[in-house]
Amino acid sequence: MLEPGHISETEMQRLLAQAYEQDPERSLLGQIARQLRDPTNPRDANYHPRPHPLWLALGVIVAFALAVFLYFSFVRPSP
Repeated sequence: MLEPGHISETEMQRLLAQAYEQDPERSLLGQIARQLRDPTNPRDANYHPRPHPLWLALGVIVAFALAVFLYFSFVRPSP
């Protein structure tokens, strides 16, 4: 491993160009999605984003409210 030291500006530009050439993502949409991704968002073992627990709770509440609305609107017999 190389010892840290002073390198020139042109050497740094060459090293950065090499690093960015190795980017595995070739599609424009994939690059944009990666740039917009929140780096603090947790990922699972397959590197897929995990939903935030607050979004899950909100989804459950909305689904429950929708089910209650549909039950009292269509399923429950009218008196």
